[in-house]
Amino acid sequence: MWGSNPLGDPQFHEIMLSILLLQSTLLVTPVTGSAVEAAPENTQPLLNLDFMQDPTEDSSNWSGSAKLSLSDISGNSESTNGAAYIDMDWAEGLDKVKLGARYAGNRTGDGAGNSTTTSRLYAFDAAYNRYLSEEKNLYGYGSLGTRQDEPNGLQLRSAIGAGVGYTFHVYEGGDLSLEAGVAFVNENKVGIPNDSSATGRAAFDFKGDIEWLADVSFSADGEYLNGGDVESYVQNMNLAWNFADNWDLSIGNSIAWDGNPSAGFSSTDRQWNLLIGTSF
Repeated sequence: MWGSNPLGDPQFHEIMLSILLLQSTLLVTPVTGSAVEAAPENTQPLLNLDFMQDPTEDSSNWSGSAKLSLSDISGNSESTNGAAYIDMDWAEGLDKVKLGARYAGNRTGDGAGNSTTTSRLYAFDAAYNRYLSEEKNLYGYGSLGTRQDEPNGLQLRSAIGAGVGYTFHVYEGGDLSLEAGVAFVNENKVGIPNDSSATGRAAFDFKGDIEWLADVSFSADGEYLNGGDVESYVQNMNLAWNFADNWDLSIGNSIAWDGNPSAGFSSTDRQWNLLIGTSF
């Protein structure tokens, strides 16, 4: 067609030039106009390699908060007060797990090296919720909790329970959950033999922003157990001011009521704490 030396044939040069122009047209597809008129930013590559990039996690299924309070007084009398709250939630689809821990302590001395612990609380609770619909209202739950407050007469209370709950989405950012079910409780009090009872259980949990106060939120939860020789009510409340991103200053109040306290102990214990915390 081109003889013995196609490289020197003009027709061969024209064909090769046409092939090169066709390749450049395929590699760069203009969004508007022709390949010559299109600006570089208005072109798309024929082969998109974005799928080869490492995926990034936009959000986590975990959320939580941690709060801490510590004060020390010295002089004629010595007193150390401390409190720590940790709460963590995990949620995916219709499943939710809640974990919580509480500590509060008060140790007092007379300045002569004699110290007594007037209050020390350890509490832990865990719960699993399974919602029955995408609206996340009605759910079934399983719960587990322990509480120790020996200076106030309670050596150890452990409870495992199950039941149903319902979440009211009161307003945007404000949810109220109510629960009812049964629990098996093992309780050991100062001066009283160990007791185990099947009880009824009722609980509530509320979290939400206060709409008419900027950057202020309120949370509260409570649990009531009643059955056999066991009757108790525990409540925690917290009012928090978010003074910076993920940081808050809050005041917390806890109440523990025992319907059958040990001899020499009051039926109601109250604690107030001023805490600084962070959320994550």
